[in-house]
Amino acid sequence: MSTPTQTESTSQPTSARLRELWNDYLPYWFMGPMVLVMIMITFFPGAYDLYLALIEEPTLNVFAAEFAGLDNFETAFTRGGALHSFVVTITVVVSALLLESVLGFALAAFVAGVESSRAKSFYRVLFILPMAVAPVSMATIGRIMLNSEIGIIPYVINAATPFAAPAFLSDIPLLTVILLDTWNWTPFMFIIFYAGLSSVPDTLLEAARVDGAPLWRRYVHVIIPYMKPVVFVATLIRLIDLFRTFGVVYGLTQGGPGTATQLVSINIYEQMFINNQITVAAAIAIVYLVLVVALCNVIIAKVGFEGVWD
Repeated sequence: MSTPTQTESTSQPTSARLRELWNDYLPYWFMGPMVLVMIMITFFPGAYDLYLALIEEPTLNVFAAEFAGLDNFETAFTRGGALHSFVVTITVVVSALLLESVLGFALAAFVAGVESSRAKSFYRVLFILPMAVAPVSMATIGRIMLNSEIGIIPYVINAATPFAAPAFLSDIPLLTVILLDTWNWTPFMFIIFYAGLSSVPDTLLEAARVDGAPLWRRYVHVIIPYMKPVVFVATLIRLIDLFRTFGVVYGLTQGGPGTATQLVSINIYEQMFINNQITVAAAIAIVYLVLVVALCNVIIAKVGFEGVWD
């Protein structure tokens, strides 16, 4: 029969061992739930999407599906309009990213140069407001404001300028989509660039002033090189997010007129829910995922994260 002293001596090493395991692997215990969530919402759906892209038709019995090889990928690019949607998407992504980066940096530089703290707070709130509008709401409002018959924007152009207002949603739909997305997401770039400008040491700027460097030289040779990690991270995040664009474009033009603004995300949606081509939609999604991941990895490899974590 074991005595209380023996029971206490055997349980104490066990609890101490468990405490030691908990402390040694503490980061992994905290990471575990997040890893499980990522597997459930990312890796498992991705694997199932790849499975759908390689079969002829989805069935209730996963193992009874017939292997289709690359037929779905061929259909996607020959009759599914995938190639055209890729071109449209790249055009929107590159154009919107350039406009948002340039305008965001310009607005950040403007606010950083304002002396009055009250005026600076006013401009910060004013420039952030567009990002508070939901994409679908903004698309609905945009359809009304850009309407050639009742829209306020065509009316102002016709009344205040000698030029005739174009039919934004039919004549220049792609440009309209780019400008609307730029208006909505320039505040995101403004916030990050403004934070980067605020972190530039005053000693560097003062040294440049003492050396007689004009304002543009201070930006080119001091501020922008110092902000390179900030610019890289902001551009990469916005690039990835632009490839996800769906709501604002679908709410504004629904991919039209015709397929003029049919992004890859809209093409996948139409193939899946309108044309009922589940396997073709899965094939387009797989190609899209691979291209986006490859592009981001190339950018990271070429530019790198030097200075980002310093």
